[in-house]
Amino acid sequence: MEASGKSTEDRAARILRVAREIIRESGGFELSMRELAARGQVSLRTPYELFGSKVGIIRALLKEEQAIFQTRLWPIGDTDIFDYFFATLTVGVAFYAENQPFYRALFRATHAYSGGSETEPGRENPERFEAAMRRAYGAGMLDAEIDIRVLSETLMDIFAANVRTWASSAYDISYVEPRIGFGWATILAGVAVEPHAARLRARAKRYQDQLRDFRAPAREVLSGSDS
Repeated sequence: MEASGKSTEDRAARILRVAREIIRESGGFELSMRELAARGQVSLRTPYELFGSKVGIIRALLKEEQAIFQTRLWPIGDTDIFDYFFATLTVGVAFYAENQPFYRALFRATHAYSGGSETEPGRENPERFEAAMRRAYGAGMLDAEIDIRVLSETLMDIFAANVRTWASSAYDISYVEPRIGFGWATILAGVAVEPHAARLRARAKRYQDQLRDFRAPAREVLSGSDS
């Protein structure tokens, strides 16, 4: 029975804590809202009132993870915007590598509960892509005729597609960075001005070399929880 003295923040934190436990235990997010409420010791209406749906709970979990991730970016410091952009990829991959089963399950959940009129939760943070590209544009590093919104969405799509494939497959996260990096570098090399385009082409070749060194990972689709 839900205690009347609990604050909204306490109830929300309890529900999210239970949701994390479910993802870690099951490798997915298949538990009903009724069971989620029971395990969180809140009323059945509470998860709906606070989050709206399972998608809302997943969004809240991702928001928490993004806040943690932002703290990992602070040590990068203020550097060349392209170098910074690719450094965020390195930091992000390391972040996911710390607990691959959990993050795989979380991202699989974002795909399972997207659709209809709701934006896929894993793709609703385009601001960091657009902010980076606007900085590059403002610094004169990009072709003046490039549409920043289109460019940002394309870069985000490359990221989201590769994370989606990793989350639903058995290969290691270490393969993801050069795949995303190669895609980003080749796209940006095509719209950057010199000498930045040359730097990006060189970066793309480095990622290409890394990909050649990998044995093509078996794309075995994960079923159930991760081992």
